Amino acid sequence: MKEGESRFRVPSDCIDLPRLARENYRVFLVGLFVAIALLVSGVVYFVATPAKSTVPPPVVTRLIVRKPVPIRPFELRKKRFVPRALTKKVTTLKPQLATISARRVPLLSGFGRIPVFGYSVGTDVQIDLKTTPIKISATAVVSTKEPERRIALREELLDLEALDTGKYKGLVIQDPTDKRKVKGFIYIAIAWGNDLRPTFADAVRAISNLAMAINTHTGITAHVDRHLFLDSQELFRTPFVYITTDRAFELTERESKNLGEYMRRGGFVFADNAVPTLEYGPAEASLRQMFRDALGPQARFRPIPNTHLIYHCFYDFDGPPAGQEIGTTATVAYLKPVFTPTPVHFLEGIFLGDRLVGIYSDKGYCHMWAKNFGNEPQLRFGINVVIFALTQKGSIAQQQIDFFSQIGQ
Repeated sequence: MKEGESRFRVPSDCIDLPRLARENYRVFLVGLFVAIALLVSGVVYFVATPAKSTVPPPVVTRLIVRKPVPIRPFELRKKRFVPRALTKKVTTLKPQLATISARRVPLLSGFGRIPVFGYSVGTDVQIDLKTTPIKISATAVVSTKEPERRIALREELLDLEALDTGKYKGLVIQDPTDKRKVKGFIYIAIAWGNDLRPTFADAVRAISNLAMAINTHTGITAHVDRHLFLDSQELFRTPFVYITTDRAFELTERESKNLGEYMRRGGFVFADNAVPTLEYGPAEASLRQMFRDALGPQARFRPIPNTHLIYHCFYDFDGPPAGQEIGTTATVAYLKPVFTPTPVHFLEGIFLGDRLVGIYSDKGYCHMWAKNFGNEPQLRFGINVVIFALTQKGSIAQQQIDFFSQIGQ
């Protein structure tokens, strides 16, 4: 080795690189084969060995009922209702006997002619022994109770306050000789449906004011009842149904069938359009279609004449009073109010034969009833509608009155 070359040598110059590469390649191949063998054996083990899954126990909910601890003495809130038996009030009438007019015989005496009753004669008159015998006829006793006062028997037999147990929604008795003499009770509610909803605040206030007017001006006790749904059986215990809306709706098949059966069995419906200023609006179309779906071809709309009993059953009217169809309009968010040039001078009635079973009002009385003043004619007409629904022949209320009257007789 030359002196110059040994000067730049390092320890790594003695490594045999080709030999080192051969040895490392051999070790690499051995490690690779071992790794492949371990991987294959693991895969074979997991595939051949069946999997065993442990199902967790089901969740158990334990209901712990703790014994209530009373904090105040036990008391019954509801008192047991003691049924009252219907009793007859027997009144004794003092008969008035007809006066028997005796025949007068003019007799002669020293003082002149003296009218003497009966057949007694003076001493200066000759008696004819061949006179015909006197015929005495009995006089019939006539009672002072007039035939048209027979309804007073109902007043004596029926205690309407005792019948106000919640089973009936309205019962009244009216004196036929005095239409202002009426007594009973009525529960008034707004009718609801699956799609029928009175969505304005005036509806609730209108019913409250109408009930207050009935309590003030009549002998009927009026209550504001909870919502009345058209598909419930409670409908058939309600003699007066009030329906009002300001938008389109559609009754279900069950609701239409229930409402039609209700009107055929003596019910009465007052349908009030809450947007009368909008001619041919969606509310009007829905209310008219409601009667057609409920009654089918039997639904006949006719103007109610001013001589109809509904205008004279309590107060006297020459026709329906003005409503909301003129003047101010109701506020409806999605409808543009359109004024009608003239007021509506009549109401449309729905008749089954000769019986009035429903009224369609295009006058918006619900807004007038909701006012605090200036609505006396409209409230009086509302009283007429309620009393007519309760007292007309064949109504639900009169059917119950006739039933109890037959029991008492």
